[in-house]
Amino acid sequence: MIRQLSPPLAIDSDCYQVSCHFDRTLFHDETANQLGLILPAKMDSAVQKRKAEFLAGRYCARAALAQLDSNLDAAVGIGANRVPLWPPGLVGSITHSHCYASAVVARQQHIRAVGLDSETWIKKSNRENVSSLILTPSETRSGQIQLFDSPLHFLTLVFSAKESLFKCLFPLVNRFFDFQAAIISPLPSGSASGGKFRFELLEDLDTEFRAGYSGYGTYAMDATGVHTAIVLRAQTRD
Repeated sequence: MIRQLSPPLAIDSDCYQVSCHFDRTLFHDETANQLGLILPAKMDSAVQKRKAEFLAGRYCARAALAQLDSNLDAAVGIGANRVPLWPPGLVGSITHSHCYASAVVARQQHIRAVGLDSETWIKKSNRENVSSLILTPSETRSGQIQLFDSPLHFLTLVFSAKESLFKCLFPLVNRFFDFQAAIISPLPSGSASGGKFRFELLEDLDTEFRAGYSGYGTYAMDATGVHTAIVLRAQTRD
């Protein structure tokens, strides 16, 4: 059901990442036991696809934890709002998209927060609806669209980058915010296959992360979609 892959995205050297390919059609009731994982009771009624995604993500998380510390064999639970519960002193992020899953983990003494996301390409038939939900007016007019093979690739990148931003900041601000709360700007030095992007908040999330707060993330693109990550190092208090 699961086969490890080389992570497509280079993240901070203090982060440990594991990625995998998984086949949800091979999932069955004993898969969790075979992988040495626990499927929470709250997921008993979940569809096969959701169970397979959960297990693939937790498989990657456990493997990433083992890379960080070979003696660390802790389960990653589910907290409020479905946020992963990492062992004390650690931070991390999990993503899954179609048949791909990945997890990243780091020590809080090095990394304050991290957000990881992967998305398959947004379909042309969904472009208008997704654009109205995801893009700010300035992103709609962005000159950086020309960096990519298709406007759909730019749209998918912005979508994924904002998902990474949410995963990164939510544990710190402890509040929901939507796609219009930030703007994503790919750097001109990037390409259609990968590079960096800048994010800037357009509204106050708390007393620290206010409108105008900015930082950088990385992205990589392949045949199936886009992968993004945002890392806030522990000493960063911009």
